[in-house]
Amino acid sequence: MAVQKIALGINLRKNKIRGNAGFGKYYPEVDRQATLSLRGFAQHMVDHGSRWNRGDLESVLYQITECLPELVAQGVPVQLGNLGIFYPTAQSVKGAGVASVEEMEGLNPNTLIKGIRIRFKPDASKQDNLCGPAFKEACSLELRNIVDTETVTVGGKQRTVQTLIPIATAVAQLHAGTSVVNPGTGGNTGGSGNGGGDNGGGDGGGGDLDI
Repeated sequence: MAVQKIALGINLRKNKIRGNAGFGKYYPEVDRQATLSLRGFAQHMVDHGSRWNRGDLESVLYQITECLPELVAQGVPVQLGNLGIFYPTAQSVKGAGVASVEEMEGLNPNTLIKGIRIRFKPDASKQDNLCGPAFKEACSLELRNIVDTETVTVGGKQRTVQTLIPIATAVAQLHAGTSVVNPGTGGNTGGSGNGGGDNGGGDGGGGDLDI
Protein backbone atom coordinates (compact mmCIF):
# COMPACT_ATOMS: atom_id res chain seq x y z
CA MET A 1 0.00 0.00 0.00
CA ALA A 2 1.07 3.59 -0.60
CA VAL A 3 3.10 5.27 2.11
CA GLN A 4 1.15 8.51 1.83
CA LYS A 5 -2.41 8.01 3.01
CA ILE A 6 -5.38 10.13 1.96
CA ALA A 7 -7.56 10.70 5.00
CA LEU A 8 -10.77 8.74 5.50
CA GLY A 9 -13.34 11.23 6.77
CA ILE A 10 -15.37 10.35 9.85
CA ASN A 11 -18.66 12.11 10.57
CA LEU A 12 -20.61 12.05 13.82
CA ARG A 13 -24.37 11.53 13.96
CA LYS A 14 -26.50 11.89 17.09
CA ASN A 15 -28.60 8.99 18.32
CA LYS A 16 -32.14 10.28 18.84
CA ILE A 17 -33.76 6.91 19.51
CA ARG A 18 -35.37 7.37 22.91
CA GLY A 19 -34.96 4.45 25.24
CA ASN A 20 -31.80 3.33 23.47
CA ALA A 21 -28.69 2.93 25.63
CA GLY A 22 -26.81 5.39 23.45
CA PHE A 23 -29.53 8.06 23.25
CA GLY A 24 -28.09 11.56 23.08
CA LYS A 25 -24.58 10.49 22.13
CA TYR A 26 -22.81 11.02 18.83
CA TYR A 27 -21.60 7.99 16.91
CA PRO A 28 -19.18 7.72 13.98
CA GLU A 29 -19.96 6.94 10.38
CA VAL A 30 -17.80 7.13 7.29
CA ASP A 31 -17.99 10.33 5.24
CA ARG A 32 -18.66 8.57 1.95
CA GLN A 33 -17.62 10.36 -1.20
CA ALA A 34 -19.20 10.22 -4.65
CA THR A 35 -19.11 6.75 -6.19
CA LEU A 36 -16.29 6.28 -8.67
CA SER A 37 -17.37 4.94 -12.07
CA LEU A 38 -15.70 2.00 -13.79
CA ARG A 39 -14.02 4.43 -16.16
CA GLY A 40 -12.87 6.56 -13.26
CA PHE A 41 -11.47 3.48 -11.53
CA ALA A 42 -9.56 2.53 -14.69
CA GLN A 43 -8.14 6.06 -14.86
CA HIS A 44 -7.14 5.79 -11.19
CA MET A 45 -5.16 2.64 -12.04
CA VAL A 46 -3.44 4.48 -14.89
CA ASP A 47 -2.59 7.35 -12.55
CA HIS A 48 -0.99 4.82 -10.20
CA GLY A 49 1.47 3.75 -12.87
CA SER A 50 -0.28 0.89 -14.68
CA ARG A 51 1.50 -0.06 -17.90
CA TRP A 52 -1.91 -0.52 -19.56
CA ASN A 53 -3.89 2.39 -20.93
CA ARG A 54 -7.29 3.36 -19.61
CA GLY A 55 -9.19 1.80 -22.50
CA ASP A 56 -7.56 -1.61 -22.01
CA LEU A 57 -8.13 -1.55 -18.26
CA GLU A 58 -11.71 -0.42 -18.71
CA SER A 59 -12.35 -3.34 -21.07
CA VAL A 60 -10.93 -5.86 -18.61
CA LEU A 61 -12.89 -4.42 -15.69
CA TYR A 62 -16.09 -4.41 -17.74
CA GLN A 63 -15.56 -8.07 -18.62
CA ILE A 64 -15.12 -8.85 -14.93
CA THR A 65 -18.50 -7.27 -14.20
CA GLU A 66 -20.05 -9.63 -16.75
CA CYS A 67 -18.19 -12.87 -15.99
CA LEU A 68 -18.14 -12.68 -12.19
CA PRO A 69 -21.96 -12.65 -11.74
CA GLU A 70 -22.24 -15.42 -14.35
CA LEU A 71 -19.96 -17.71 -12.34
CA VAL A 72 -21.49 -16.83 -8.99
CA ALA A 73 -24.94 -17.57 -10.47
CA GLN A 74 -23.65 -21.11 -11.08
CA GLY A 75 -22.56 -21.50 -7.45
CA VAL A 76 -18.89 -20.82 -8.19
CA PRO A 77 -17.22 -18.47 -5.66
CA VAL A 78 -14.71 -16.14 -7.32
CA GLN A 79 -11.61 -14.94 -5.51
CA LEU A 80 -10.08 -11.73 -6.82
CA GLY A 81 -6.52 -12.04 -5.60
CA ASN A 82 -5.94 -10.61 -2.15
CA LEU A 83 -9.12 -8.52 -2.35
CA GLY A 84 -11.50 -11.26 -1.29
CA ILE A 85 -14.13 -13.73 -2.46
CA PHE A 86 -17.50 -13.16 -4.14
CA TYR A 87 -20.00 -15.95 -3.48
CA PRO A 88 -23.79 -16.60 -3.53
CA THR A 89 -26.23 -17.02 -0.66
CA ALA A 90 -29.94 -17.82 -0.71
CA GLN A 91 -32.63 -15.59 0.78
CA SER A 92 -35.51 -17.75 1.97
CA VAL A 93 -39.19 -16.97 1.58
CA LYS A 94 -40.61 -16.25 5.02
CA GLY A 95 -42.32 -19.31 6.48
CA ALA A 96 -41.44 -21.49 3.49
CA GLY A 97 -39.49 -24.16 5.32
CA VAL A 98 -39.78 -27.85 4.37
CA ALA A 99 -41.27 -29.89 7.19
CA SER A 100 -40.19 -33.37 6.09
CA VAL A 101 -38.33 -35.41 3.50
CA GLU A 102 -41.67 -36.48 2.02
CA GLU A 103 -42.38 -32.86 1.06
CA MET A 104 -39.11 -32.67 -0.89
CA GLU A 105 -40.39 -34.97 -3.65
CA GLY A 106 -41.12 -32.87 -6.73
CA LEU A 107 -40.39 -29.69 -4.77
CA ASN A 108 -39.78 -26.54 -6.81
CA PRO A 109 -36.93 -24.58 -5.15
CA ASN A 110 -38.46 -21.33 -6.43
CA THR A 111 -41.18 -21.72 -3.79
CA LEU A 112 -38.49 -21.59 -1.09
CA ILE A 113 -36.12 -18.94 -2.42
CA LYS A 114 -37.02 -15.25 -2.44
CA GLY A 115 -33.71 -14.14 -3.88
CA ILE A 116 -30.05 -14.98 -4.47
CA ARG A 117 -27.50 -12.51 -3.18
CA ILE A 118 -23.93 -11.94 -4.24
CA ARG A 119 -21.90 -11.50 -1.09
CA PHE A 120 -18.33 -10.36 -0.62
CA LYS A 121 -15.94 -11.73 1.98
CA PRO A 122 -12.81 -9.58 2.27
CA ASP A 123 -9.42 -11.24 2.57
CA ALA A 124 -8.50 -11.99 6.17
CA SER A 125 -5.03 -13.46 5.76
CA LYS A 126 -2.21 -12.07 7.86
CA GLN A 127 -0.55 -10.62 4.77
CA ASP A 128 -3.55 -8.77 3.30
CA ASN A 129 -6.13 -8.45 6.05
CA LEU A 130 -8.99 -6.26 4.81
CA CYS A 131 -11.24 -6.93 7.82
CA GLY A 132 -12.23 -4.58 10.64
CA PRO A 133 -9.44 -3.49 13.01
CA ALA A 134 -6.70 -4.71 10.67
CA PHE A 135 -7.94 -2.66 7.68
CA LYS A 136 -8.25 0.37 9.94
CA GLU A 137 -4.44 0.42 10.05
CA ALA A 138 -4.47 1.09 6.30
CA CYS A 139 -6.63 4.18 6.85
CA SER A 140 -5.79 7.64 8.14
CA LEU A 141 -8.87 8.78 10.06
CA GLU A 142 -9.96 12.41 10.17
CA LEU A 143 -12.96 13.87 12.02
CA ARG A 144 -14.96 16.07 9.67
CA ASN A 145 -18.65 16.81 10.15
CA ILE A 146 -21.71 16.53 12.32
CA VAL A 147 -24.52 15.02 10.27
CA ASP A 148 -27.56 17.29 10.48
CA THR A 149 -30.92 15.96 9.28
CA GLU A 150 -34.24 17.75 9.24
CA THR A 151 -37.71 16.68 8.06
CA VAL A 152 -39.36 19.29 5.84
CA THR A 153 -42.62 19.38 3.92
CA VAL A 154 -42.35 20.06 0.19
CA GLY A 155 -45.48 20.00 -1.95
CA GLY A 156 -47.41 18.27 0.78
CA LYS A 157 -44.84 15.49 1.08
CA GLN A 158 -42.35 15.02 3.89
CA ARG A 159 -38.71 14.80 2.90
CA THR A 160 -35.53 14.38 4.89
CA VAL A 161 -32.89 16.99 4.16
CA GLN A 162 -29.34 16.27 5.26
CA THR A 163 -26.56 18.79 5.72
CA LEU A 164 -23.07 18.56 7.15
CA ILE A 165 -21.73 20.92 9.83
CA PRO A 166 -17.91 20.93 10.05
CA ILE A 167 -16.97 19.83 13.57
CA ALA A 168 -14.37 22.60 13.83
CA THR A 169 -17.11 25.14 13.02
CA ALA A 170 -19.49 23.63 15.58
CA VAL A 171 -16.82 23.74 18.29
CA ALA A 172 -15.92 27.35 17.46
CA GLN A 173 -19.60 28.35 17.56
CA LEU A 174 -20.03 26.55 20.88
CA HIS A 175 -17.18 28.57 22.42
CA ALA A 176 -18.64 31.75 20.94
CA GLY A 177 -22.07 30.95 22.38
CA THR A 178 -23.69 30.76 18.96
CA SER A 179 -23.73 26.99 18.44
CA VAL A 180 -26.27 25.68 15.93
CA VAL A 181 -26.03 22.24 17.54
CA ASN A 182 -27.34 21.89 21.07
CA PRO A 183 -25.56 18.97 22.77
CA GLY A 184 -28.38 18.69 25.29
CA THR A 185 -31.30 18.24 22.91
CA GLY A 186 -29.59 17.05 19.75
CA GLY A 187 -30.13 20.29 17.85
CA ASN A 188 -30.94 19.45 14.25
CA THR A 189 -29.16 16.12 14.12
CA GLY A 190 -31.20 12.96 14.03
CA GLY A 191 -31.55 9.40 12.96
CA SER A 192 -29.31 6.45 13.30
CA GLY A 193 -26.13 5.66 11.42
CA ASN A 194 -25.78 4.13 7.97
CA GLY A 195 -26.28 0.61 9.18
CA GLY A 196 -27.31 0.98 12.80
CA GLY A 197 -24.58 0.14 15.30
CA ASP A 198 -25.12 -1.31 18.76
CA ASN A 199 -26.19 2.08 20.09
CA GLY A 200 -28.18 3.23 17.10
CA GLY A 201 -25.28 4.99 15.42
CA GLY A 202 -22.33 4.22 13.22
CA ASP A 203 -22.10 2.17 10.07
CA GLY A 204 -23.27 -1.08 11.60
CA GLY A 205 -21.64 -4.44 12.08
CA GLY A 206 -18.99 -6.01 9.92
CA GLY A 207 -19.08 -9.39 8.26
CA ASP A 208 -19.82 -10.12 4.65
CA LEU A 209 -21.18 -7.49 2.33
CA ASP A 210 -24.31 -7.95 0.26
CA ILE A 211 -23.89 -6.90 -3.36
